[in-house]
Amino acid sequence: MMETAFQEVVDCLYALRELADEVVVIKVGGNVLPHHEAFCEDIESLVYASVLPVIVHGGGKAVTEWEKTLGREASFVQGLRVTDADALELVQMVLAGKVNSDLVAMLNARTIKAIGLTGADGELLLAKPRKKPAGLGFVGEVEKVNISTFVTLGEGGFVPVIAPLGVTETGQLLNINADTVAGDIARALSARHFLLLTDVPGVQDKEGMVLPELTAAQARQLIRNGTISGGMIPKVTACLDALEGVPTAHIVDGREPHAILRQLLTLEPVGTQFFARGR
Repeated sequence: MMETAFQEVVDCLYALRELADEVVVIKVGGNVLPHHEAFCEDIESLVYASVLPVIVHGGGKAVTEWEKTLGREASFVQGLRVTDADALELVQMVLAGKVNSDLVAMLNARTIKAIGLTGADGELLLAKPRKKPAGLGFVGEVEKVNISTFVTLGEGGFVPVIAPLGVTETGQLLNINADTVAGDIARALSARHFLLLTDVPGVQDKEGMVLPELTAAQARQLIRNGTISGGMIPKVTACLDALEGVPTAHIVDGREPHAILRQLLTLEPVGTQFFARGR
């Protein structure tokens, strides 16, 4: 029994060593942030092991709560928030002004050199308006990721914490789905892993059973037949897009303690892992 436990520790240390100097992009949803202690500890462990984490956060629930407070009703199309001019201003204030700064402060309290950014900072995320589905308003999609900024931050030992706002060439801010932003960044940086932390156990079949592994083709079929629906669609799509430049993508149950390290280092996955094709 002791030998087994010791071997598991050795395996974890070896897996962590294999990640040294590699980029790991982690998207964390606002629903997961109440579990921030374990999340921050996992990020701290990665930094100490010379892994290069890039964090993208959501915060849609916080935006929706503020909309209710202001007497507005949130509207979604295919899991994407409809964003008029007033909603865009609210998204900017809540995500960049509240959620981002809170997360950066939590990380910095653990001696992590976290730095808060939006896609407008240094034109980190150049974007264009998203035309489909119609009627989304000031919603965008990433056209270009400014890789040099990430390189500079990494060389300085900083952990980027990014709010999902992009900017057009004319300076117009656009609200972008955080899952999509994270997947685009992972692909552009050729990350070793892309982890999407959420508040569900993973992708589930029609009987509610978690599917531990999916190929890209299998995932697309589940979207077509309606097994994957609603807000899970942009999450799975982000993983599939990331696979164009990332070996593996993961939808992870961020409510589980130390979900990041468990997913990366152990044989006990806490979600669904995606591959471009079967192994």
